[in-house]
Amino acid sequence: MIKKTEEENYQKFLTGVFLIKGWNARAKEIVQAVSDKDKAEIKQLLAELGEKIGREWAKDKSVRKIDTDMLRKWGGKLKEAVAMDPDYLVKQLKRLDYEVNNIVSKQS
Repeated sequence: MIKKTEEENYQKFLTGVFLIKGWNARAKEIVQAVSDKDKAEIKQLLAELGEKIGREWAKDKSVRKIDTDMLRKWGGKLKEAVAMDPDYLVKQLKRLDYEVNNIVSKQS
């Protein structure tokens, strides 16, 4: 069972807090920036990635493997990728997914 604080942190990750957009708003911006033919794939990749990143980030700081600095770094990379083309964005999302999987699967 997930701790109450962890679930609250996960919701903050998704919805954001004062002056900081959450994952859902960022994902929506990314999806809106691509053509209709690419929306479904990118939306799916973002949903899966957001779940993995958010669940890990929401854990207590003493045990989590993804921190706020990582979120900022990855956010910058995704902003750059959106400015490129959809193929590059998909490639970056898959690369990020691979990186997140490696981080989360490492033993403490």
